[in-house]
Amino acid sequence: MVVRTVVHFEIPANDVGNLSNFYSQVFGWKFEKVPMPDFDYWLISTGPRGKSVAGGMYKKERQEDKPRNFIGVENIDSAIQVFKGAGGMEVMGKQEVQGQGWSFIGADPEGNMIALWQQVPARPAQRAARRPRRAAAKKSKKSRSRR
Repeated sequence: MVVRTVVHFEIPANDVGNLSNFYSQVFGWKFEKVPMPDFDYWLISTGPRGKSVAGGMYKKERQEDKPRNFIGVENIDSAIQVFKGAGGMEVMGKQEVQGQGWSFIGADPEGNMIALWQQVPARPAQRAARRPRRAAAKKSKKSRSRR
């Protein structure tokens, strides 16, 4: 079996300002409000990019909203089948997060919220746009080492 890891987490808040201040003071996390259709959402940076798990915070919509982890999967449709087949229950069906990926929110057999996440692969144009910066950085490093 392939081990899946947590790739994102979400914390619902009654008062986003107070709760984000709490996490900033206690853990040094950084919060950035981002535009999302239909609701306000804050991205949470928990440390250096690539070496930490990013999260999100939003205003609670229902009292039942609880923190949840998103587990990265390669194929969300087959992961949903495995999840349900093992006794998981659907809470919010598969949804597209435009330009980002697909999510599914469920509950484990004891009612704990858990989400599945399939990232949309980077488009060739996005990958190509990243390459020149890397090449320029390598070139700059080489020229500094020659001095």
